Amino acid sequence: MSLHISTQFLSDAWIEVLAAVNAETGGTATHALVSISDPQAGAWDEVTGVVDGALATRSKHAVATVANTIFPAAVYNDPGFEWSADLPEEGVSQLDEAADELYATYLELLPTLQQVYANQGGTYFSRMISWPGKTSTGVNQLATRIEALRKENQQRRRASNFSDISVAGEADDAGGVLEEFAVSDNRTRGFPCLVHVDISVRGGALSILGVYRHWHLITRGYGNLIGLARLQSFLCQQTGYRPGELAVIAGHANAERGDYSGKAGVDRILSDAAAVRQQTQAVSA
Repeated sequence: MSLHISTQFLSDAWIEVLAAVNAETGGTATHALVSISDPQAGAWDEVTGVVDGALATRSKHAVATVANTIFPAAVYNDPGFEWSADLPEEGVSQLDEAADELYATYLELLPTLQQVYANQGGTYFSRMISWPGKTSTGVNQLATRIEALRKENQQRRRASNFSDISVAGEADDAGGVLEEFAVSDNRTRGFPCLVHVDISVRGGALSILGVYRHWHLITRGYGNLIGLARLQSFLCQQTGYRPGELAVIAGHANAERGDYSGKAGVDRILSDAAAVRQQTQAVSA
């Protein structure tokens, strides 16, 4: 059965999709769609704390670690301003240097990251900046997309522009997609679960859509949403568009009952997350 969750805030989206999938027979759902209208707000620290607590009890990677596989915010030296068509050359150079430093620093770290078994084939971000992501000598899809989006913005073709960050297929030097999953990959399980990131520009807003084969909603789901939101923020800063919607489609969404003490165990995580979420609402009211 397909599901569609639509919310304003990121933490609410994760709570709602996990609750909906856990309510399904077997704790799984086919064709789950989650859309977030304001993805740059509402990743509440209190909810992150609940998720991190659940992950720690199972010796799983923390939310921040999962998010960093999609966008490593910790190694990005944010210039603090956005690209625009009339930005002085000095400003453009600062943005370019910040992006180049991000790519170079991450690729220097890649051999260390690959010592972790799950990263032997690269990470999502390494595939974006050096396809196919196993070495530092691949195609930088992300830089190519940024260049193309700047040109589109400069020419003010904002009504309806579409492009891809491929995580499936074959990397294109022309920058049509950001690859995560090669067409020659015959694996039915395992990395990469994220196979495609689509970029759409409409009315000056840049939206992204992540497509997952298999979405593990507790072990990776919350960190995935945060990582995608950070990737969107980076793209908007580097290209001058405002953030639009963030959406995820999962062919198979899994509440992971088997790893988190069954339906009741997942419900306890949801109850804790909903409780701290209500506290944040009460404080901000």
